[in-house]
Amino acid sequence: MSQRDTLVHLFAGGCGGTVGAILTCPLEVVKTRLQSSSVTLYISEVQLNTMAGASVNRVVSPGPLHCLKVILEKEGPRSLFRGLGPNLVGVAPSRAIYFAAYSNCKEKLNDIFDPDSTQVHMISAAMAGIYCTFLPRKE
Repeated sequence: MSQRDTLVHLFAGGCGGTVGAILTCPLEVVKTRLQSSSVTLYISEVQLNTMAGASVNRVVSPGPLHCLKVILEKEGPRSLFRGLGPNLVGVAPSRAIYFAAYSNCKEKLNDIFDPDSTQVHMISAAMAGIYCTFLPRKE
């Protein structure tokens, strides 16, 4: 594989990881809010009984759509992308390296196994995942 091909794969992996992180960021924000801030979301579900005095009849766990509605009403659409910057710092390079490692490994394994067979794809994916997991990091 030429250096140009490797650079193309790095770029494509980085772009793919970036687009994926941007598209899933609102879902991550809603998920995080549902896991951590459930008390503030429950307040809108409290029903008051005026005949017998104030009491809580039933507290319903808010769903993802309700959580999304509350976030949009109280904080605006930009809040759905909170934490995107730090996420991109990790995701874009990781996906770029994974994609390039997968392609390089696949090219080498095509000489050993049947070209583009299931074994080639599975072993290449596993090796790229292992490489990205144990990639040396500067601390």
